[in-house]
Amino acid sequence: MGYGRLILLGIDGMDFDYTKSILNKLPNLSRLDKAGVFRPLRSVFPPDSIPAWITCYTGEDPSEHGVLESVNYLAKGDGRLKVDTSSFQGKTFWDVIGNHGRRVCVINPFIAYPIWQVNGVMVNGPVFIDGRIQHSNPAWLGGITIPKSLGGIVDFPTQKTMVHFVEKTFSDTREQSEFGIKMLKKNCPDLFFQTFLTMDRLQHFLWRYCDPGDPTYPGENDLQDSIELFYILIDSIIGEYIQLLGADDHIIIISDHGHGMRCTHCYNINEELRKRGYVKSMAEGKIFSRQLLVEKLKNSVLNFMNEHNLEDYISVIGKIVPNAQKLKKGKHITKESNNIAYASDFTGTNPFGGICINRSKISDYEQFRSQLMEELVILSDNGNPVFLWLKKREDMFTGKHLDRYPDILFCLKPKYGVNWNLHTKTVTINPTHKKISGGHKENGIFFTTLSQNQFMEDPLTIENMFTVLLKYFDIESEERSPKNSSEVS
Repeated sequence: MGYGRLILLGIDGMDFDYTKSILNKLPNLSRLDKAGVFRPLRSVFPPDSIPAWITCYTGEDPSEHGVLESVNYLAKGDGRLKVDTSSFQGKTFWDVIGNHGRRVCVINPFIAYPIWQVNGVMVNGPVFIDGRIQHSNPAWLGGITIPKSLGGIVDFPTQKTMVHFVEKTFSDTREQSEFGIKMLKKNCPDLFFQTFLTMDRLQHFLWRYCDPGDPTYPGENDLQDSIELFYILIDSIIGEYIQLLGADDHIIIISDHGHGMRCTHCYNINEELRKRGYVKSMAEGKIFSRQLLVEKLKNSVLNFMNEHNLEDYISVIGKIVPNAQKLKKGKHITKESNNIAYASDFTGTNPFGGICINRSKISDYEQFRSQLMEELVILSDNGNPVFLWLKKREDMFTGKHLDRYPDILFCLKPKYGVNWNLHTKTVTINPTHKKISGGHKENGIFFTTLSQNQFMEDPLTIENMFTVLLKYFDIESEERSPKNSSEVS
């Protein structure tokens, strides 16, 4: 095609709708909108950073690469995130492009750690745990200092530390962009790929401070402009990269998913299934049940903390209470093997979820699955539908890891998030909303200086980014089989 170098910037969690709403305040992206392309970029299901970025890297949907893990911001330290990178190590778009003779510079690709050898340099640190930042080629650094803020997202703000958290998020982002620009100027790679993870984090914790439409918005406050100002910062950083483009060079800016207000209510789907006889509680028919007492106490404590603005202590309790995750998922009061159908815990408290069916408990699997979907799709909360849709997993995915998905997949209305509480109301207030008030949406962003659409598919998805990038470098998708890549110690 005759294109020159490509700068690819990944902005984790940059939302299409929000970006569009403030585009007049983003001069660089506004110019791209007028002269190039600005389109929504559809994420995977569920739209979580880990499966989405791996899909972007490989061109495989999660049912193919098999990594569905999501980030749990309230979990314990080292147990928070465990991903086997062998599913995509050496198989990414930058590996393929490098194997075709193009020099690549890859900085901070989410979850791609430990790093490995590439045709150029790869620089990254571990995410959500402490660890050493790694680089694959010291010659490409040439004395440039690597920011300590790469990878290593280990700090989580409280109400008292929120201002410091915002200031540090801004400074870390500037520091990382300065590092990237130095690396780009020094090495002039054919493909430059840098990911910024800071926007997603900021929105998770700051949304309610910035959105008057959030029912927990505290009113006028010192943080109310933080998200908008951060988008403006990202726009200015993008402008600095654009200035480095040569006559034949191009830039593409993408995000793995969108972001908006996180669900304010919980839909306790296992309670609905219990009432229908599909979930079997250990407390059923008992005059006294220790499990029921624990379940009631758990719900009461969370509600009390929410009502009294004690949300910072939820994560503290979660770290000291034994088997906190089992308590959250209701596994202390029900056994999955006893259930006919139950809510999957493959994702967190958000509108995206699924239902597992215990085939050993039913005679006709397909008939039961269809019947259950018909029962649930008509459910409502005060006359308002709860579900946007329900689908059989085979209607969405066909990959070799299809069985990692629940039998039924669904999306609730944005107001509701999946929860697993039992012996309670079907719909309750989300007690963790104040702590994590921002949540993921389906549509991320796609900007580019390219005016040609010949290699852009419709709809544009995070999955076909792999093909878009290979086509830019005149590489056919079927040529993507990589050479063996060795891990860097």
